[in-house]
Amino acid sequence: MYFKSIAATFAAVVIALAGVPSASAQEPGTTPAAGTESRQWIKLAGTSGQLNDERGAVRLASYSLIFDAGQGSYGYLRKGDKFGKTTYREALVAPGQRWVAGIPDYRLWKAMSKIDLIDRTSRRTYTIALPAPVTSPEWSPDGRTLLLTAYQEHREGSLTIIGFITLNVTDRVPHLVRTGPRHRVTDWAIGRAFRFYFAGQAGGVLAMHEAAEPPSAKSRIAVYGLDGKRRGFYTGVGVFDEGSAVTVSSPSGRFFATVVRKDDKGRDIGIVEASTGKILYRIGGRGIQAFAGWYDDEHVILKQVRGKTQTFQRVDFAGIADLDLIKEKLIAGPAEYKPHLERVNFVPAQG
Repeated sequence: MYFKSIAATFAAVVIALAGVPSASAQEPGTTPAAGTESRQWIKLAGTSGQLNDERGAVRLASYSLIFDAGQGSYGYLRKGDKFGKTTYREALVAPGQRWVAGIPDYRLWKAMSKIDLIDRTSRRTYTIALPAPVTSPEWSPDGRTLLLTAYQEHREGSLTIIGFITLNVTDRVPHLVRTGPRHRVTDWAIGRAFRFYFAGQAGGVLAMHEAAEPPSAKSRIAVYGLDGKRRGFYTGVGVFDEGSAVTVSSPSGRFFATVVRKDDKGRDIGIVEASTGKILYRIGGRGIQAFAGWYDDEHVILKQVRGKTQTFQRVDFAGIADLDLIKEKLIAGPAEYKPHLERVNFVPAQG
């Protein structure tokens, strides 16, 4: 069996249905390599976390703190070397750092019918009424188009995912693209299950079709064009880390990241080649809690917990962690109720 080639831009996404062979696992390093630590540590507001602000490929532009056992979230936005609390549960900065998507309300289980687009150049805020309630913002790599997962509300409080909305900063007109009724979600799963992600360089979108738990050969990821038509599936490549990942595709669009194994001790992250559907690398080990984003096309950002310390690290495909990006001391006791880092928004560094 084989996969047909998929262009990195996903301008024409065609995937044959097939299983995916496993790649050999590699153990991650446990400490950063000597000489890679920076002394430029910045305190993160609202948490004990500190940011290693060494100049590199990416820059932390915003983050969200989760609290109340995962029911609520506060968004924080960067201004210079400081971070300030916003009125949003998520203040997602676009690549290029001009635009910010603000998702109102602190309740994670609430889909919203309006969002704010903030133009940091003109200092104007545009409140956008949407044709359907939404969650889960993601910016396109060029920083001009926002992707949102769209829902239909039911009287008893559950929601059905009906498709996605795209919103371009040029005209700020939301476009609802229906993919048909897909999955009904309730409570904790709203915004955390079956959401849409940009595929590659934003020529299409990805979403979980069948999220077998634990990840197995039955797990399937659907590929859609921007017209909402399903083009095919990736089968047996794992599941998305939807609670923590702002984006799943690498900067070039060549790869995307999944979770291929997880248990109470940690998880393995799969690096999937988009054009073939093959898992080229597995990054695994004790303490890995989440895939948190991409650093560049050769490194991912992983969240690891060891003891009472939560760390976001730059990790290469061999599993070597060579740089601590964020360190956060978790509070003893009912930590799930205390604000702590959940989603981090690193964007390409400028200049």
